[in-house]
Amino acid sequence: MVERRWSAAQIEATLRELKGVCGARVVADEKGVIQEIHLLVESDRNPKQVVRDVESALMAHFGISIDHRKVSVAQKGGSRWQSASRLRWLDLQITQEGTRATVSVFVERGGQVYRGAATGVRASTQLPRLVVIATLRAVELAHGLNERFGLEDVSTSTVLAGYPVAVVLVSAVRDNGEDLLVGSALVRQDIHRAVGLATLDAINRRVVTFPSDFEPAPEAAVMLNAATELARETS
Repeated sequence: MVERRWSAAQIEATLRELKGVCGARVVADEKGVIQEIHLLVESDRNPKQVVRDVESALMAHFGISIDHRKVSVAQKGGSRWQSASRLRWLDLQITQEGTRATVSVFVERGGQVYRGAATGVRASTQLPRLVVIATLRAVELAHGLNERFGLEDVSTSTVLAGYPVAVVLVSAVRDNGEDLLVGSALVRQDIHRAVGLATLDAINRRVVTFPSDFEPAPEAAVMLNAATELARETS
C-alpha cells in the first residue's frame, strides 16, 4: 500500500489559495481517497473555471487526479453566476426544402441569444429528434462546449395522469466517461417546443459542471440575437 503523503488539511489550505476561493472542505475515506470537495467562492467566479483550477492544483501540488463531479461549488451572496448561466428557451424554427428539414433552436444565456441547428429527413417522426439535436448544439455553443451531448432517445407518446409528456434521454460525454441524463416537459400546444424544453430540463443543471472547450463569442451571440428578432418578424 502506497503511503499517503498529504492530509485533507493540506489540500484545503492549497485550495483556499486559489483565486476567489473563500473556504474549502475535503472529505476523504479511510484509505485517504478524496470523495468530496466543497468550496465557497466569490459570486463573480465561474464555477467551471474554479473546478478546472482545483483539478490543476491537485495534480500540480499532490499528483492527484480527481473526477470533477466530486467538486461542489457554492457562491457567496446568492447565485448571481448561476442565474446568468441558466439557459432559457426562446424559440424554434422549422424550414423545409424538398425532403429535408432544418430545425433552428434559440436559447438565451446571460442576455445573449445562441442558435443551434440540425438538418435531416423531414419525416414527422424525425422532427422531434432534430429538435433535440438542435437544442443540444445551442446549449454547447452557449457554454463553449464541443459536442459533449448526444441524443439517445426521445418520446412524445408518454402519458401521465392523462397528460401528454415529452421525455428525452441524453448522453453527456466527459473526458473520463459518460452519463445518461433524462428530462421531461408537458406537451401543451406545440409538441416540438415541449421536446426542446425537455432537452433543457435534462441538461440545464448539469452543463455548468463541464469545463469549457472555448469561450463563447459575444459578437456571435449579438448577431444571433438580431437573427432571432428578424425570424420572429417574418414568421
